[in-house]
Amino acid sequence: MTGNSSLINNQTLISAGSMFQLGFFSPVNNSGTAYIGIWYYNHPPRENKVVWVANRDKSVDASMASLNLTSDGNLILFEEGTEVWSTGTSAELNSARLQLLDSGNLALTAGNSNRTVWQSFDHACDTILPGMKLGFDFRTNTPWQFVSWMSATDPSPGKYIVKMETYKVPDFLILSVNGSAKLGRTGPWNGQWLVDLPMLRNVLNLIYVSNQNETYYITEYQIRSPVLVRMLLDANGKRYLLIFDGREWNSFLSLPRDDCDNYNSCGNNSVCTKGYYSISCRCLEGFVEIGSVVGCKRKEPFSCNKLCLDDCSCVAYAVINGPYGCITWRGDLLDLRSFPDGGDDLYISASRCTRPKVEKQSINMQIAIAVSKRGESVILVPGSISALDVLPSYDLHTIKIATNDFSKENKLGEGGFGAVYKGQLDDGQEIAVKKLSRYSAQGPNEFLNELSVIAKLQHTNLVRLLGYCIEGDERIMILEYMENKSLDAFIYDKAKSSLLNWQRRFDIIIGIARGLLYLHQDSRLKVIHRDLKPSNILLDKDMNPKISDFGIARIFKGDNALEDATTRPVGTFGYMAPEYLSHGVFSFKSDVFSFGVIVLEIISGKKNRIFSQTDTNLNFLGYVSINFNINSLSSIRHII
Repeated sequence: MTGNSSLINNQTLISAGSMFQLGFFSPVNNSGTAYIGIWYYNHPPRENKVVWVANRDKSVDASMASLNLTSDGNLILFEEGTEVWSTGTSAELNSARLQLLDSGNLALTAGNSNRTVWQSFDHACDTILPGMKLGFDFRTNTPWQFVSWMSATDPSPGKYIVKMETYKVPDFLILSVNGSAKLGRTGPWNGQWLVDLPMLRNVLNLIYVSNQNETYYITEYQIRSPVLVRMLLDANGKRYLLIFDGREWNSFLSLPRDDCDNYNSCGNNSVCTKGYYSISCRCLEGFVEIGSVVGCKRKEPFSCNKLCLDDCSCVAYAVINGPYGCITWRGDLLDLRSFPDGGDDLYISASRCTRPKVEKQSINMQIAIAVSKRGESVILVPGSISALDVLPSYDLHTIKIATNDFSKENKLGEGGFGAVYKGQLDDGQEIAVKKLSRYSAQGPNEFLNELSVIAKLQHTNLVRLLGYCIEGDERIMILEYMENKSLDAFIYDKAKSSLLNWQRRFDIIIGIARGLLYLHQDSRLKVIHRDLKPSNILLDKDMNPKISDFGIARIFKGDNALEDATTRPVGTFGYMAPEYLSHGVFSFKSDVFSFGVIVLEIISGKKNRIFSQTDTNLNFLGYVSINFNINSLSSIRHII
């Protein structure tokens, strides 16, 4: 549009690449109310894809309204000659030009240099598109922020707002619109991504800019692509990262993911941890629960002198990469949560000290964000305390594409932990996707334990871990694909067992033994598997065996694994050693017992747990013991 032109109902402005469309729309069909807005072109229904609204404070009757670009460079929405909304701009006479860009930005330019005098990207509504700024303009003392709709059918400013807190290390807060209540945070910038949201780097590049004129974050696409990503703040205060797959919009990420994302949900000086079914709150070391009040207090009054710290009011600090240096806290520590992936170390002062000393307290795996009552916020530096730090992380969207959205056709099997699916990545690599069920007895602790164990182990007879996905309630492992599935599918099936000649069975036994020897003796960390059974032995295309499923494995350093005990034996009946089953005592010998049962099952093709003989009360192991002749395997073979 150029000066002295207008846009009326049923007329639209379309971007050059047919990505976006500007015009009148009604969020409720046949309501008679209309707004000027921008939406994705050819993505019906229109009202669900509106990314910007001009006159969100006041609707108009579309039949009586027009959008006019005046000759002096002011964009005005009229209704029956009355001004409803305008950009309030001016330009050289007849030099103004209004253009809808393929980025979704409505830009008003003027003069021969086409300088921008106004743009919709500076006035976000409930949607953030790549290229929009989120932050603060110190020159005009105005924020770049976004505000929810009042409801799904009412684009007027709603109850929730996302804005930057411009402290030393800025991050974003989700607030009630009057600013009276903090509801959540997204996490600050660590030089590469937002600490709380490392998965964003899988779809967008995040850039942080800070100078005397402005401070802001801006996102851009990683590769040249159409605008198919948007961030949405809905009328209920939920935040979404949405991706268009060519057919529909899918949620790549939704916040809050759990109650730990709610601001300071565990109270002062307490760490929030997400369990599989609920959250848990834990006091920092040196602190105890207050009682009826949510939160924790120091066991002893904080007392120090100049010999203790250079600043004796300092209660915690973190060392920050980049321009921030060392960040300190005073007063209570608020809004702490632990993460299985992302986040880093927080250093907390001892409760009492008489000499210079700061105790490092690694809270669970990592602590991501903290803020003091004085408003100082912190970003914590990526650390190296977790084996997952060298392990690829996949986003849920990628996994869904690889497995055809976990389709039945891709399902390989199911166990107590959940289901396993076959998948294929973009580069053609075939993978096995192990998806933890929310009803599984193996919860997040077992999931993280298995990730931690496999990430540290590398052996030809152990299943190789390729990566993982932790997103919302989803806990997913990406493993190498084993073409012949599990050992139990062969040895108990009469047709398939015929494919296992004696040499093949012997090779499988030797392979399992080598993997077990590595776990018990040759690896840097000594591991007791505790759940060895045929269904946890996988076979590759060449029938080579690989031990899998380390959810309940125990790791020991050095020679400290001679014997241990537990009050709750876990594993599978029929493969658990007697001393473990009856008294909870386990050691390397427990795995050897399980291995012995597997060997007998491989040789005989019989299941230990369901073996029965009408003429004896002996179980499978007892029957083999009586019939075994150390000089010949024929005494066992006749059991087949």
